Amino acid sequence: MKTKYQILIACIITCIATAFTTIYIMNHDVLGLYTAEKIMCKDNLEPDSHGCCPGETYTDMGDQGWNCCPEGTDDCFPPIVK
Repeated sequence: MKTKYQILIACIITCIATAFTTIYIMNHDVLGLYTAEKIMCKDNLEPDSHGCCPGETYTDMGDQGWNCCPEGTDDCFPPIVK
């Protein structure tokens, strides 16, 4: 009976240690896995609040949803997701 409790306690301690280690790694980006590069428009400009670059219009395209359309063309595409 004593062995079952020892195994249970060891499993609980292992789970807690793993959880704390995971949180530490995520918060401190130890492995470099959580650094996301910002997607920018031409000339290193940020997209607007809709995700469109300068010179593009946020347009409702019906069944295709909302897209960014460069002025003067019909070549529309989804906005940049932040």
